[in-house]
Amino acid sequence: MAETPVASEETAPVDEWIRQLDFRSTAEIRIPERLVDQVIGQDGAVEVVRKAAEQKRHVLLIGDPGTGKSMLARSMTELLPRDELQDIIVYHNPEDPNEPKIRVVPAGKGREIVNAQKAEAMQRREQKASMMLTILFFIIGLSVLLSIRWAPPPVEFNPMVLLFGILVAGIIYMATRYTGHRQENLLVPKLLVTHSPDEQPPFIDATGSHAEAAAVYHRCRKTLSVMIGILPSPKTDGLYLKIRNNSNL
Repeated sequence: MAETPVASEETAPVDEWIRQLDFRSTAEIRIPERLVDQVIGQDGAVEVVRKAAEQKRHVLLIGDPGTGKSMLARSMTELLPRDELQDIIVYHNPEDPNEPKIRVVPAGKGREIVNAQKAEAMQRREQKASMMLTILFFIIGLSVLLSIRWAPPPVEFNPMVLLFGILVAGIIYMATRYTGHRQENLLVPKLLVTHSPDEQPPFIDATGSHAEAAAVYHRCRKTLSVMIGILPSPKTDGLYLKIRNNSNL
């Protein structure tokens, strides 16, 4: 819980603290790289956020505007382990199209797998296309030979045989063009969730938006109850009901 910092006898006023620093301009002040180290006056909340990120726990930040709640929440994404992000790939299930097969891979591997499957499907498509062209040329060439009567002289040409051969080649081409491509497209998996290897965990800033805050809380509450089997505390649920009912907090 982030609370408004209260001045104590041990803490020096901000004006006196600034006078003790030796700098000519703000450009000489070194700013920490991590966002959590940039938070000033919330040492207790910073410690709680660090422990929550390490132990993979949830944090509820309540406080006045400007006390650093959003900054602390965003900084928590930098503390979470990045190597635990995962990509989700969806495969077609030939036995039941309504229940696709799900595969979970490390972050960054999902796009590699999908691209490899696309390249393999493209290669198969090109092989089928070249084979189909060979068959079509063979049918048309055979129909040309059969449409010509070489003996006895004189040579006679039967256009109906050639027309029938072209018609058969056209039917085969149209039938294989749509059915073959559709079957190959089903073999390519869909990338449902993707992350880059250096990507940070997602952060949704719902500051000032009661509707977005309530929607995020509802999704988290449903996930916790279904996957883990736990429910938030009555105090947290009461706060959620106040936000949902647009009551004064």
